Amino acid sequence: MTAKTLTVTVLAGALAFAWADWVGRGAEEKTHKLTSISPRKLADSLHAVIAADRQAYAELVVQRLQAEEGRPAATERRIEAHGLPVHAQMLRAAGQSIQQRGAEFSYTLRSLWPINTSHGPQTEVEQTGLERVAKQPEEPYYTEEVLGGRSYFTAVYADRATLTSCVDCHNRHPKSPRRDFQLNDVMGAIVVRVPLEF
Repeated sequence: MTAKTLTVTVLAGALAFAWADWVGRGAEEKTHKLTSISPRKLADSLHAVIAADRQAYAELVVQRLQAEEGRPAATERRIEAHGLPVHAQMLRAAGQSIQQRGAEFSYTLRSLWPINTSHGPQTEVEQTGLERVAKQPEEPYYTEEVLGGRSYFTAVYADRATLTSCVDCHNRHPKSPRRDFQLNDVMGAIVVRVPLEF
């Protein structure tokens, strides 16, 4: 799956999710038309698509190909090894691709224990959100913030280790600041930002 394909999938999925939610409620109240969507609902919809795409890539591509002998492995050094990007690299590449195409929203992956220090929290909101979802992973952290003079609705969602390959990679990596991850532990968070002004 290319970054362009993932970008289209993310946008289409977010719109489909929001549409299905509206249609489901619209069956009860057909007198109202969708005129806007709340920033929280949009962020939740985007996250649902991003997380589903990431999980599908991990399970249907990376995990399946790694199980077959002779297939390229997902590796942090994918270019030199002629391998696949790891899950986090795929998510970041898609997020950057969307920004290059002029999307008004953004998303990224952050961690309190990043292998690459540039993937740690970059703002106070990210730090607070990461700490909160590490303690309460079932509850996303929502707030507003101003970045570059522009107001954003920011949502932080726990990112769990859903595959043993995630746990093994982080626990064995020489640059990992934490080496005791277990399956289903919170390893970081997906941060989604939706502008509140255009």
